Amino acid sequence: MISEILLIQQQISEIPPLALIAEGTALLVYTYLTMNLASKWKSTRKNATRNLFLSFAFYFLAVLMLFSTKTTNFLTGDQIDISTVGINIGYAFSLLGNVFLYYFTEDIFFDEDTKITNLREVITLANGITLGFLMIFIFQLQSAPFLELPGEYISIHLLIWHVIVSTVGFLILLVKAFQATINSNTRLARGGFFMISLTAVFEILVFVFFFLDRFSPEGYTYWYFIAWLTASIAGLSSMIGYLMPNWFKRLLGGN
Repeated sequence: MISEILLIQQQISEIPPLALIAEGTALLVYTYLTMNLASKWKSTRKNATRNLFLSFAFYFLAVLMLFSTKTTNFLTGDQIDISTVGINIGYAFSLLGNVFLYYFTEDIFFDEDTKITNLREVITLANGITLGFLMIFIFQLQSAPFLELPGEYISIHLLIWHVIVSTVGFLILLVKAFQATINSNTRLARGGFFMISLTAVFEILVFVFFFLDRFSPEGYTYWYFIAWLTASIAGLSSMIGYLMPNWFKRLLGGN
């Protein structure tokens, strides 16, 4: 019965059901992760935990916005076409998530001797520039050459800038977490930092795969589904690395 309904809806909408399944799976992962991080922040009240929670809360809102608007398109047969708006707002939420993730990286992996002067402000400003152009775009104002026609996706210029800025932030996390993996004295600590390193790798790949899908002349390419699968894997590795579930501690011989 459900498969028949999905088939009928696909015939009147350009959105394949598999796209909703891919996004819905990622939404479940990030919902669970965000709720657990909120609980952890409530119990610790540390700045690093707060920044990590805020980062994934914004990532969750990005996925929620994408999934809800695309589902609306699918169920209405594209009569209510708001998925493009959802994508652009999702980009905006992901930018905010990137900013707070860098704040977390600085809180955990940098001290007064190793902190790079003004890098926090540079990362914030770089993402803020993208967010500013996105807000202009979302409200359908033009500012050539960065923005295209109203109602379209963000321009290639802005997308490339977004990918570069996001990748820089994740590369910093990758390098610092991998250094911590090498320097850790216990298997549990090494395992946790290694999973955080993997998270950074997967997050970079998410941007790469979505970037490849954006350049494809076709509709939904396999890059799109690989990107969402990678996003879910990134969420799962985040869950292990940041939350350290009991089964992971037992596996590595931790308490």
